[in-house]
Amino acid sequence: MVKFFLKYLLVGVLFLPLACIRSVNVPIRNVSPNLVVEGSITTSPPPYTIKLSYSGAFDATYQLTPENYISDAQVVIEDDLGDSTSCQWQYNGTYLSTDSNFIGKVGRAYTLKIRLSNGKTYVSNQEKITPVPSIDSVTITYDSSYISDVRPTQFIISVNTHDPAGAQNYYRWTASAYVPRKSYGWPCSISSPPCGIYCTCFALCVQYTPNNAINVMSDQFVDGREIQQPVYYSPVYWFGTHFIEMEQYSINKDVYIFWNQYLAQTNRTGSILDPLPAPLLGNVHNQADSNDVALGIFSASDVVSKKIKITPFFLQEYYLLSIAIDFIKMGDCHSVYVNSLDDDASPPGWDSAQSFEFH
Repeated sequence: MVKFFLKYLLVGVLFLPLACIRSVNVPIRNVSPNLVVEGSITTSPPPYTIKLSYSGAFDATYQLTPENYISDAQVVIEDDLGDSTSCQWQYNGTYLSTDSNFIGKVGRAYTLKIRLSNGKTYVSNQEKITPVPSIDSVTITYDSSYISDVRPTQFIISVNTHDPAGAQNYYRWTASAYVPRKSYGWPCSISSPPCGIYCTCFALCVQYTPNNAINVMSDQFVDGREIQQPVYYSPVYWFGTHFIEMEQYSINKDVYIFWNQYLAQTNRTGSILDPLPAPLLGNVHNQADSNDVALGIFSASDVVSKKIKITPFFLQEYYLLSIAIDFIKMGDCHSVYVNSLDDDASPPGWDSAQSFEFH
């Protein structure tokens, strides 16, 4: 009786998975492509950049093809006094302003106008440039923690600024750096013999590394107080000086809300409690139909910048190698790390930058 039962139980188990598998074709919602706009004007010297494209299909949102980029639009930035500059197409939907004398000014309001080849004209809301406070100082801390295969130790750079009291202020920060890198090098010349795993030539360089994270803030809870905001995390891959540039922008409320919504959607964990994603509609709309709103944003900002140099003298080679070895690549340093400079060539523009030494 037991053998009989086990025999049929085994047969049932073998056929059970086959009974549970069912092929389901889930319909994919296809919508018409939307105009996507990303651009700004600032008080920094031109040219100013406007990027135009059409949104991709549901399954290719981040795989834009040449057909997605817009290359035949008429693009103009205009101020509230009637002055304007046209923007000329360069590549991949990127347009640059053409008038070197058209510069953003505090107190002026600016409008972006886009005429597409299909006859539609899109205009932005007027964006007024409000003043941004200066960067008073910089705070630098060394973070000795590291994550294998993800990042080595790092310097955390924060800007210190004083928020003007009695007014709503919104901020955005960007930063970039040239950081020292090391590779296993390359033979010193064509006639040089093979040097095995480690070569002494072409093993060092400095690499340009922008911070593409969106970093915005409202003064809702810090009105009139000091602000200390982290703006860059500079990885310590090898010995040498870190060259870091920070920029602090004033932005308007609608721009702040847009980037906050962007962060809310991109930082979701995939929980069933997460709200459904929604299109990131911005401040650019069809002139003939206000319900036809483009994705993306056009901003107008005052900007201040600061450059610094950080040189760590306390690092020991055996300790650095034990941490950074996962990030050392084979070959010529300049070839394996994109956007790099020679080890003995400092990036231009840092001669008068404030220097910090860590011993």
